[in-house]
Amino acid sequence: MKTIKNILLGSLFALTATANAHDYKAGDLHIDHPWSKQVPPTSQVAAAFFNIMNHSNTGDELISASSPIAGKTELHAHIHEDGMMKMREVEKIDVPAHGSQMLKPGGYHVMFFNLKEVPELGESFPLTLNFKQAGEVKVEVKVEEATYVPEGMKEQKMDHDQH
Repeated sequence: MKTIKNILLGSLFALTATANAHDYKAGDLHIDHPWSKQVPPTSQVAAAFFNIMNHSNTGDELISASSPIAGKTELHAHIHEDGMMKMREVEKIDVPAHGSQMLKPGGYHVMFFNLKEVPELGESFPLTLNFKQAGEVKVEVKVEEATYVPEGMKEQKMDHDQH
């Protein structure tokens, strides 16, 4: 017969194992919860989001990314231009010393074009991140429901330049 203590310890262990599955470290960088919005099976584009924490005394930069699911992968940011939110490619994403950079819907993100495969809800796919200081970091991106809509973007029309 299981005791309450054993059940709670088992649950805590399961939660810790799940949390660590989305937690990556490269030197002083910590990449937390890489995820992608679920997209329709015919989609040619997708995006990835995650938080980068830098525990170093030196800033770093995310300078590129790649994934076998896409023909092309770019670093992107949202900008407000001519009354519309638009996504544009950026050369790098700064991660300050003893700071963090959140890649999220409506902000910085990794964009995938010309999808070779469209992962389904609950599946994961590989993503390689290239940092100026920390070098190459391989993560697994989990596909989650597209439920998050940034404030102020519900009413605005989105424009995304196709590449």
